[in-house]
Amino acid sequence: MKKLFYFLFFIIFIASINACSKAEQNQKTPEIQAKDVSVLNPEQVVVLYFQSWNDKKYDVMYLLISDGFKQIEPTANTFDGFQLYMDSFFETENEIRLVEAKQAYQGDNEAGVTYEIEITSKDGSRKEFGNAYTLKKRENGWKLIHPYGEHIDTS
Repeated sequence: MKKLFYFLFFIIFIASINACSKAEQNQKTPEIQAKDVSVLNPEQVVVLYFQSWNDKKYDVMYLLISDGFKQIEPTANTFDGFQLYMDSFFETENEIRLVEAKQAYQGDNEAGVTYEIEITSKDGSRKEFGNAYTLKKRENGWKLIHPYGEHIDTS
């Protein structure tokens, strides 16, 4: 009887270790810190953009957008306008979660990153969305030139 108890304990122990290991493997996007965004690679910029959006850290998001986009997009002309626009997302949605970000290409001054996100609405429903961002290398790091809307920074 004792042997059966130890055997079952061992099986449960191994199963719990395996479950923890799989949970860690499923966490595809490690958290990126916003200490110095100029040192981030394009994929990290996209990860940080979505993390910051979900965490309502609009100041960090604003740092990741190109100055050219800020000039041509009315909702991004000022930080206050940008914050107001981004906050409106949470009137109907509860969470935005990055599922995956993957660098598609990178040249000297331009890069592309594909992404998949999951949006959870206030009513609990979920929808998935995927697309790609183009980023341009600026003096202060990689910047999103078309994070939302119709306008694209072509400068």
